[in-house]
Amino acid sequence: MTDSNILSANLEDAIDHETYGLFMTPVTKYGMSDFIDPCLEWCKNQDFIDVAERQVLCHNVQQIGAKNQILQDVPGLKKELLRVAEKHNDSGLNYATGFDVSDCFVEVAHAGAIYAPHEHANCLFSGTFLINYEAEKHSYLKFKRNVMSQMYPIMMLPFKNMTAFNLQEATIPYKNGDCIIYPANLTHGYESNMTDNRISLTFNIIPV
Repeated sequence: MTDSNILSANLEDAIDHETYGLFMTPVTKYGMSDFIDPCLEWCKNQDFIDVAERQVLCHNVQQIGAKNQILQDVPGLKKELLRVAEKHNDSGLNYATGFDVSDCFVEVAHAGAIYAPHEHANCLFSGTFLINYEAEKHSYLKFKRNVMSQMYPIMMLPFKNMTAFNLQEATIPYKNGDCIIYPANLTHGYESNMTDNRISLTFNIIPV
């Protein structure tokens, strides 16, 4: 009597196919809830700033305060963002380098806000720290598959079910106070923000 669930040592019974997932893209989530209140308090004392170069990407989104100012005003914030970068690097690409924050800005998305899919240039990693975010009310950050070929997908057919190989956009589970960090050339954005006051800090990391 044989049991088909019992593995056999016979070569004839060996698995005859394997599927590999190549070229994975690391996206890391890191808890930074201790910085929510200091960042919100900082926002209360800042003015809105309209940044012309980002208006082509976003609608109904305003910058709070000057670029990089929050790094100088909130103690420990820059050090924590660099820790996020180090954790992301150590668990993913594992580059032999140090890091610095090249720039960062705080933005508030109002009702109906969208942020068109985009990438960041002249940096290694980009990150988003969610300072005021409610999953039921605010848009989630989406990532799109990066494919250099102009012939992707080769054919667009109906899926029987979603897999890691046929996804064209995806996100990860996160909550208010989480910081998400990802390769700077990974396409990201959000759409159809339902209510006001979605506040996030975006930062870019360079090697040093």
